[in-house]
Amino acid sequence: MYDIFIAEGDKVCTELLKTPKYRIDSVFIVQDTLHKYEILLEGLKEKTEIISSREMEQISALKTTSDILLLLEVKEDDDNVLLKKGTSAIYLDGVQDPGNVGTIIRIADWYGIDALIRNNQCADFFNPKVVQATMGSLVNVDLITADYSKILRSGKTLYGTFMDGVDINAVIIESDAILVMGSEGKGISTELEKSIRNKIAINGSRSKIAESLNVSVAAGIICERWKGGVYR
Repeated sequence: MYDIFIAEGDKVCTELLKTPKYRIDSVFIVQDTLHKYEILLEGLKEKTEIISSREMEQISALKTTSDILLLLEVKEDDDNVLLKKGTSAIYLDGVQDPGNVGTIIRIADWYGIDALIRNNQCADFFNPKVVQATMGSLVNVDLITADYSKILRSGKTLYGTFMDGVDINAVIIESDAILVMGSEGKGISTELEKSIRNKIAINGSRSKIAESLNVSVAAGIICERWKGGVYR
């Protein structure tokens, strides 16, 4: 028996139906809204079950229930993508908050970053809260689980976020590189830090009270500096 994950909501489910990256096991849809998805559901008639709004409330994990819920097969991508020249990636070292992981997948999609890698201390890519936070972007980014030895073997230049790093505005990040983001509470692990020569930081106001930035916010700022100019 294969593992499955849950996706809910119009935006997320529409992207998963449009892009056949993950095999669909089952579709649950509220009867009055079937017309919205008829074209996308072509060929899935045998896997589609029409249910009532009350039944959707019973199976949904959302506070405000959606009119569609999908069950899909879990499938991660081939880590050989890291060996290809010109590919870029973000490596998450122990980022445990599902909302942050999902948001970083969305950021990677926005800026054209090819892959997101997580170690086993991170929130799972297919956690329902992660899937929800991606807003469908998980279909457009390679998702890989691997320990840091895999990124070291890729031969790509590593950049890591540290409080004492060089100001991001003074750094030009190579296009063919891996950005390492540490956990919300502990940062990048000491063992991995030893392999990162390019330490970068986001310097805030001198009068700031905040001790640090949320990891997904930091990822967005760095990716704008790293990749933003490519699309202008």
